[in-house]
Amino acid sequence: MTGFSFVRSRGVAFALSLLLLAAGMVAWAVRGLNYNVEFTGGTAWTLRFEKPVEAGAIRSVLAEQGLDDAIVQLSEEGRVAFLRTPHVDQATQQKVLEALGKDVAPVQLEQFDSISPVIGREIKEKGLLALGLATVGMIVYMTVRFEFWFAVAAILAMLHDVFMVVGLFALLQWQVDASFIAALLTVFGYSINDTVVVFDRIRENLRLRRKEPLDELVDRSIRQVLRRSILTGTTTLLALAAVFAFGGETIRAFSGAMFFGIFFGTYSSIFVASPLWYVLRQRAARRAAEARAAG
Repeated sequence: MTGFSFVRSRGVAFALSLLLLAAGMVAWAVRGLNYNVEFTGGTAWTLRFEKPVEAGAIRSVLAEQGLDDAIVQLSEEGRVAFLRTPHVDQATQQKVLEALGKDVAPVQLEQFDSISPVIGREIKEKGLLALGLATVGMIVYMTVRFEFWFAVAAILAMLHDVFMVVGLFALLQWQVDASFIAALLTVFGYSINDTVVVFDRIRENLRLRRKEPLDELVDRSIRQVLRRSILTGTTTLLALAAVFAFGGETIRAFSGAMFFGIFFGTYSSIFVASPLWYVLRQRAARRAAEARAAG
């Protein structure tokens, strides 16, 4: 890709990102996120079966009873099941137990508790607080290690990745649980790390190639780390794809958020962060020149 200019092609990359972000944000505003019972509140069940059972069989029975959004986890070699369902009354509880005993295996209810939505609200608030504190910390770190415009470009690229994932989940209406928050914070760290690798090379080339035009210098820096970024991102995506496909429903929100977060993180470090820094740096230099001329 020696003849391709990432900086001169920034208009296409920015337009594509804005289009995808707009679609996701519209879906988020209109449809909202599909929160599971950890956020909306519901019921926690503990069931003991007389023989090992499969989670899929339990989900099928629950779906027949109108509990499509249930979370099912098994332990003790499939003999104990932990369920999270929307709130159910006593009559529905009895119907579910009868259906499980008939279609899956004889079952005994060991525990049946209500889940408060307050827990989910607390998780969201703490997740947003963690994201805010991490953002401030990254701005300080990037400003000290590089310069202020590197920090601004890196944070904007990181927010680009996070909102891409959130918008995609709103668009596809995939379930959001507590692990989704953890995945977003992980994506935050990965995105910043991948961007720092490119910025570090730009900083080094700024010192070694002072006379080179800035757009060519940025393109050169991206090409020098391009193979590393693509190979690292691809191997990570392959592992996450396997987890998403075979890991089961309980970690699908986490693996799905991680997969698309890493994908957009790799994309943004190449096509968004560095061209964005170039634009910000050029505008700052222009304003400084105008201020000197006016003075």
